[in-house]
Amino acid sequence: MFAIYDINGCSFRDTLENLRKVKKSPAPRRPSLLPRGEETIDQNTFGGRSVSTQACQAYRGKVQINERESVIHAYQIMSHPVESIQLTVDIVSAWKHIRAMRHHQLPVLDIKQRIVGMLTERDLLQFLIVDDNQIMSQRNKIVADAMSTQVVAADPVTDIRRVAQVMLDYRQSAVPVTNEDDELVGLVSRSDILQAATSDPPLSLWA
Repeated sequence: MFAIYDINGCSFRDTLENLRKVKKSPAPRRPSLLPRGEETIDQNTFGGRSVSTQACQAYRGKVQINERESVIHAYQIMSHPVESIQLTVDIVSAWKHIRAMRHHQLPVLDIKQRIVGMLTERDLLQFLIVDDNQIMSQRNKIVADAMSTQVVAADPVTDIRRVAQVMLDYRQSAVPVTNEDDELVGLVSRSDILQAATSDPPLSLWA
């Protein structure tokens, strides 16, 4: 399951198939990464919460995944707790923060701690000026001016191959993970998926 967040909050929550109906992909269509495999998962936890087998079964039914297909969910590989940044932080401070954290992207939160966008290094570089080794930005520019809005997020119980497909379709380098209360609970990056794909037993994304 996926959701769309912007400056006004959550505007959509449904399956990948319905997401494609309401949000056009800027990227060319690519081969499907939908699941094909042989193993199943059992109960696990994230952030101190239990994810039940019933929830996983309900997810399978919603997206019509066969019982024998291998499923690794977002909550099993996501990074958490998540580093984030506030909407009103100035550009230079945001650059220093993202570099200090050694991240390439950060979810952006508003004053109510709701996700409203994503900020990447590339977003910030459009506003930065380097002069005599001093980093400056255009006057009065803040994170809200640089971030990407209409970010697609995933529910914790979402097959990571569908998460990877969203990254390709919507050119996102990472996908935030939010719960039913629209709280940010994790982040799945490309490196998280690559690590899962090379784990033991390995996950075959294209089999």
